[in-house]
Amino acid sequence: MKTILIPVDFTDVSDNAINYAAEFAKIYEAKLILFHAYQLPVMTSDTPLIIPSMEDLEKDCMDGLRKIEGRINMQSNATVITECKCVCGIEVDEIDEFIKEHNINLVITGMHSGGEFTEKLIGSTATSLMRNLKCPVLAIDAEVKFSPIKKIALACDFKEIKNVSAFNSLKEIVKLFQSHLFIINVLKNKNDLIPDTNQAVAGVKLEHLLEEIPHSFHFEENPNVVEGINSFAAAHAIDLIVMIPRSHSLLHNIFHEPSTKSMAFHTHLPLMSIHE
Repeated sequence: MKTILIPVDFTDVSDNAINYAAEFAKIYEAKLILFHAYQLPVMTSDTPLIIPSMEDLEKDCMDGLRKIEGRINMQSNATVITECKCVCGIEVDEIDEFIKEHNINLVITGMHSGGEFTEKLIGSTATSLMRNLKCPVLAIDAEVKFSPIKKIALACDFKEIKNVSAFNSLKEIVKLFQSHLFIINVLKNKNDLIPDTNQAVAGVKLEHLLEEIPHSFHFEENPNVVEGINSFAAAHAIDLIVMIPRSHSLLHNIFHEPSTKSMAFHTHLPLMSIHE
């Protein structure tokens, strides 16, 4: 059985991601791990305060997770297997360590909305998970509700593909939902349509890699990468955007996009990262 890990911070955004993950798990036939990392409170007051013990903190957090577990069982008629995990530490570090020690197939996390894309992701837990985890991460905006994933856009800059196995999870999702995969490259001008040798080789390799699933290649001309992706997603009614967050990649550029106001993936699409 596949396993999905869900970071839980007991916010509305987190609850929405949990609801999405529960529906996803039914189709994916996966177990859900509700994961919460807590830290000891830092007291800065000179006034004596009662500091809760580690045992009390863990119990309170576990009680919260059990309530969520009960809600999932009720909503899914106990068809989704769940597990609760509560640890003391920094969330991203603890999730990374847990994934290294366990066979986790996917992380589904909430993604807080914001006015600008950089405000939305930079410095957030979702960003850190997407950049650092070797496991695929699916970030769910607070406005996203689960629906069948029929059209997937893979934002690709046609750089060298180092590890073909990284695409296995994406191909599984395409097959599971009987989706169509759109490979989209946003170009700043028409001159970039002519690929160099490395890009041509990467394109051929990608074509061979995806030959078993429905897919097509597309180019969007736009000087702004975020606007280009949004424009393509809107025109083709995309359900999910997938990126590869390596250094100097498309995702790296988007994280540092200087002017993305009002273009913060306003279509509120799920955003998935896969690592090479």
